[in-house]
Amino acid sequence: MVKPRKKHWFWAWTVLGTVHKHRKNDPTAPCEVWQNLVILHAFTPGEALRKAEKIGRLDASDTRSSLRLDGKPAVCKFMGVASLGLIHDPLEDGAEITWNLRRCRQATALKLPKPKARLLAGTKKELGSVQRAAARAIQPIGSANR
Repeated sequence: MVKPRKKHWFWAWTVLGTVHKHRKNDPTAPCEVWQNLVILHAFTPGEALRKAEKIGRLDASDTRSSLRLDGKPAVCKFMGVASLGLIHDPLEDGAEITWNLRRCRQATALKLPKPKARLLAGTKKELGSVQRAAARAIQPIGSANR
């Protein structure tokens, strides 16, 4: 088979689970589940899936033994990839990455959008945390004591 020459952008939902360390192999153990949407640049869907799995395994391994669930030592496990798809639009403002479709009454549909203030508050808080962490990371040595 001839390898395609053009890379495409794909999206994938990776699934990570946080479980108590002493119950990591117990399928009935309580589990905190994270689904992360990642984008991938690949030639084929198979390559995109391999990249998503690699990212998921790396995300799961980055806990440095300090992870806790309900105050108890925990581990983060890569559970797998929930879904994978192609991004059809060029990556720019307004690019559609993925979509959800459902049927409901119009009254229900009108309740789906959240108030602007709520959307902005959460995102501003998240951005502030990232900006503070970035500022700490680039402080010159010894400047923290000034």
